Amino acid sequence: MSPWYEESFGLPYLQLYAHRDAEEAAKNAQRIMELLNPRKDEPFLDLGCGAGRYLQVFRKLGLTRLVGLDLSEALLKVAAEKLATPEQRETPQEDIQLVRADMRAIPYRNYFAAVASLFTSFGYFGEDEENAAVFREVYRVLKPGGKFLIDYLNRYHVLRHLVPCDEDRFCAGYVRNVRYLSQNGRRVEKDTLFVNLEGKENVFHESVRAYRPSEIVVMLKDAGFVNIHRYGSLAGEEFSPDSPRLVITAQKEEAR
Repeated sequence: MSPWYEESFGLPYLQLYAHRDAEEAAKNAQRIMELLNPRKDEPFLDLGCGAGRYLQVFRKLGLTRLVGLDLSEALLKVAAEKLATPEQRETPQEDIQLVRADMRAIPYRNYFAAVASLFTSFGYFGEDEENAAVFREVYRVLKPGGKFLIDYLNRYHVLRHLVPCDEDRFCAGYVRNVRYLSQNGRRVEKDTLFVNLEGKENVFHESVRAYRPSEIVVMLKDAGFVNIHRYGSLAGEEFSPDSPRLVITAQKEEAR
């Protein structure tokens, strides 16, 4: 049986999250730029880029050496189509590289000036060592002095506000979500039934390791990162247990 993250990120996933639109991405991307302050002519990696929603915005903000990496062939195909539209190609920036790969084995070395992991694209793997390997890979592919941003769930907020079950009808169809913690309390599990406008049913499962902020910091330090800062949102607000998100920036040590 394939891992959930190999099964759930197909075309129906895009319909399910259609409310995550370009306007939201534009607002968040500007905040990401402020937190990372990347040079626009340096390589920038969107790790877990999906259908390229953020890549489109980063291109419009002037980043010229963008790379999007994802494991989903279906989502990368959609990204390629979106990035090739006339509207997207009005600017003279270089073509964006789209790479299909596992985030535990990123096919670069000492290349990126910045890496961003957005929309809780971390904690997917079943073993802590596998998740820690992602941070080690990010460190390895960053240039000395390069920066990393991770936009992740806030465990404390999730546990306090977990909704066991909800349902909704929206523009793309009907959705019912069932949420629960794993038996050991370490993972947030979600089972989703999505029925599109044509009546086709799709069932999704998601399972994310809900690390404490301190655990994330330790993992980053173990990978070699320095200058680690925590925020409560992409707006750079101070982190607290009530923060809706956990956003962390970290840096690869400068060359000596």
